[in-house]
Amino acid sequence: MLDDGQTVTSDNLSSKPDDTPGEHTAGKNHPLPLQDIDTEALKVVRKLLAANHEAYLVGGCVRDLYLNRKPKDFDVATSARPEQIRRVFRNSRIIGRRFKLAHVFFGSKIIETATFRSIPSEDAASEGESDGDDLLITHDNEWGNIEQDARRRDFTINGLFYDIEHQEIVDFVDGVADLDRGVIRTIGDPEVRFREDPVRMIRAIKFAARLDFTIESQSWAALLECAPDIARCSRARLVEELYKLLRGGAAKRAFELMLEANLFQHIWPAYMELYDDAGGLRRPSRAQPSDQPGSLFWRYLGALDDYVIETGHVPSNGVIQAILFAPLLDQLLLEANRAELDVRVDDLMTPPCAALGVARRDRELARQIFMAHRRMIQPSRKRGRKASLVQRQYFHDALLFLGFSVEARDLDGSALDQWRQLAVVQNSKSDTPDDGDSGGGDHGGAGGQRKRKRSRSRRGKSKSGSRSGRGRAGAPRSASES
Repeated sequence: MLDDGQTVTSDNLSSKPDDTPGEHTAGKNHPLPLQDIDTEALKVVRKLLAANHEAYLVGGCVRDLYLNRKPKDFDVATSARPEQIRRVFRNSRIIGRRFKLAHVFFGSKIIETATFRSIPSEDAASEGESDGDDLLITHDNEWGNIEQDARRRDFTINGLFYDIEHQEIVDFVDGVADLDRGVIRTIGDPEVRFREDPVRMIRAIKFAARLDFTIESQSWAALLECAPDIARCSRARLVEELYKLLRGGAAKRAFELMLEANLFQHIWPAYMELYDDAGGLRRPSRAQPSDQPGSLFWRYLGALDDYVIETGHVPSNGVIQAILFAPLLDQLLLEANRAELDVRVDDLMTPPCAALGVARRDRELARQIFMAHRRMIQPSRKRGRKASLVQRQYFHDALLFLGFSVEARDLDGSALDQWRQLAVVQNSKSDTPDDGDSGGGDHGGAGGQRKRKRSRSRRGKSKSGSRSGRGRAGAPRSASES
């Protein structure tokens, strides 16, 4: 355990490696089929090997392949320094200050390629302490070897390397055993690792929820002890990690764990205060009335998880913000007039979102979704007003949110079906090619030009149309990690 004010250095960490690689487990019994590995990632590894550098696949991709899950991305770790990586790959760029690495580009795809790091020295940790950005480690560019790189990572299940030449897992931290056990365990003293970077507490919960693993007892006890330290992280990192957690297909379980650990209360206290005035937010219970905001919160998260798992799509930040605040608006979403709802949404969302640093564009999209939701639940009989809403840029986000509300509130789905049908009709119209050059008819002259321009605009807005569906296709769970 650390005393108050003690600096995290390599001396604090258990199992500190020597400068030369020590014994490790080579997973000869666990080859990962090359056909399941991203071809560009293989190109990066092979080209680095050909240039006489060590190179391995590393981290989450190795973990997911071992668990027969589809990785969302592939990362590479190498002995090559960032400048050497840049010389090997003309299609690369060096990024970062706190953590310098290379991005190797293949069209729109990026293969993140990082140099082996060592645990920060005492001098580097002392320098980083004065930075004040978001905790003890603010300098992480001390190069090392593969074992040092493994031992500086957060959890054993993320400290695995894959050797494509010998087709085996390289394991210095017993990560394979923890994958087999279904356990989340920190590498080294858990309190040290959480104080070193408190965001690791959110990540521990995210992995436990997403993989259906348990957090081992010492790591869990340290998480409970260090929970208040999460407030020391930068707001930008907290918002980013919350969005990742909510998009993972296991948001409900993750929030249960965060509340049990008293972690979310320190991440977003202003949000939790809203629930203090609305009956509280606690782990779901059958005894809790179904129409209370606290109960609706869990129903919305359940609907979100269903959507991510079954479709493989992820909602926009604005939809996620709407999901978080919808339970607190309660019946206003269904019954309020436009002016009343607009004022209430602004009063409800602005203070807590400003406190956490939620982007204004995300707040504004959530507000637009709420205003559209009122119209969709209480639709006008005028076809023109319906058509104008379908053409709004935020319509497909609003349609997706309507699906969540129908499921969470157990509403009649007829309005949802009507808006889906109208969206299909409007999209089919926008996809019909205009033949303005064929002469005559309604497509000729300036009117035809305006119609072609409007059609292109609609076509751009319909790209996200597939996200509005809420079919029960039963997509594989690995799709939730996209």
